[in-house]
Amino acid sequence: MHRPLARTTALLGALLLVSGVATSGVLPAQARPAPERDRPAATLLYFHDAHEIGPVLTGGQDRGGVARLATAVRTVEERNRATAVVFGGDLAGGTLFGGLYRGVPMVDALNEVGVDLANFGQHDFDFGVDHARDLVAASDFPWITSNLTGTDGSPFVEGGTWAVQRVGPVRVGFIGLTDAIETTSAAADLVETDPVEAARAAVADLRAHARADVIVAVTQYPMTENHELARAVPELDAVFGEEMAEYESVIEYEGDVPLMASEGNIGSLIRLDIRRERGGRLTAGYGEHRPEYQVRPSVIEVDHTVTPDPELREVEERYAAEMDERLSEVLADVRTPLLDPEQKSRSQETALGDFVADAFRAQHGADVGWVNGGGLRAQAPGPDFTLRDAYSIAPFANRVMEVRVTGAGLRRSLEDAVARVQDAGGGFPQVSGLAYAYSAGAPAGSRVREVSVGGAPLDDAATYTVAATNYVIGGGDGVSGFQDAEVLVPLGDAPVDAEVIAAHARAVGTIDVTPEGRITVLP
Repeated sequence: MHRPLARTTALLGALLLVSGVATSGVLPAQARPAPERDRPAATLLYFHDAHEIGPVLTGGQDRGGVARLATAVRTVEERNRATAVVFGGDLAGGTLFGGLYRGVPMVDALNEVGVDLANFGQHDFDFGVDHARDLVAASDFPWITSNLTGTDGSPFVEGGTWAVQRVGPVRVGFIGLTDAIETTSAAADLVETDPVEAARAAVADLRAHARADVIVAVTQYPMTENHELARAVPELDAVFGEEMAEYESVIEYEGDVPLMASEGNIGSLIRLDIRRERGGRLTAGYGEHRPEYQVRPSVIEVDHTVTPDPELREVEERYAAEMDERLSEVLADVRTPLLDPEQKSRSQETALGDFVADAFRAQHGADVGWVNGGGLRAQAPGPDFTLRDAYSIAPFANRVMEVRVTGAGLRRSLEDAVARVQDAGGGFPQVSGLAYAYSAGAPAGSRVREVSVGGAPLDDAATYTVAATNYVIGGGDGVSGFQDAEVLVPLGDAPVDAEVIAAHARAVGTIDVTPEGRITVLP
């Protein structure tokens, strides 16, 4: 279906501030003519990971973009009007574009593409639950979630724990599952319930209140978890899941249930054709008979071979120009390049790590600044430090919180954070106001030595203030020592990490950082 592109400017200015959303469990029938005999009874087109509105040029490949997506979808719809488009989630945060625009332009673009149903990805909550509700309210399509609830146990989307859409002659039931909410700004306001239990409950409720010929799970889970889901919930006929490879679509099977993942950054569509089997009719469990259907997956590439939709291509170009102008703002001079050769921030002190940890510490006036090395995603070689550098270094829209922790808790966190250094684990701590030595070859629990804060030896019985992201405070990368910390600046009041970095660059004016022995690597 083709919908007019309309509200981007107003949405960006106001962000709607809508506090509630209501979607019905059973959606109105789609008024589409029946397909010809040699065509599928119905077709589902699935994609997810829509952080970037324009094409992505990575790994020597030119992929994605909403203009190509629109063409790919309409090409299928022209051959079979009994087609529905399913979005698997993640359109806010996670990248430069997502961090700057918070998903608002993507919703407007997906309205134009003609999305029929969406599930949530964790990045859709990077800017909190109220903003996620704003995105839902701005959508011409319904969103569902079967396993996300408010802290009071109520479904995040009222009436939207499942949905049924009629796609041509086929009633397709959908459930939606999302994980990793603890890594987002909504962690304190949402409860992520067990996916298998939630799926079973949603399917049971769906079958008790509606009729469905085929039931599809739309998840933000990788293949291993989706195999478990398909085994645990035998009513499922297909599972759309999270991307497994940036440049490759993946289709696996659990029995006869296809488990499908498209490429990241809208690099492909999964096409699921639903065909009516020849022969008899089966009892459906609803006290009547119905046709039996089979599902058959395939892949449609969304790459340079697809002609972009002209209207949406203009939108892509407009945002590219606007981003370039915004991100070119010079915040500071770079006297010493902030480099991270071969991801050294995952194993040793770097100037880049020092600068970001200093920024976090300065933001709250904390005793310690802490940033996980795996969270540093770009370098800043200079000679200028721009807003683009700040958002490239920290593209995930994490929030910089402040907590008060005991010395024992801080020491335990350091031990946890260096535990996977030999595997280049992302939790390795770059620090400010703190110094430590570690030996990767020492026994677990005794790798960290010679810890000091403010030049004085760490006192396990004393307390210290720490500025770190919600990801670290919440136990990301296995860091456990902050679990019982007193929260001084909670998630809802914490600034976005890229904005903290940008503010620090403006404040110092000239970036001149040289590793000074905060981290010592021992044999």
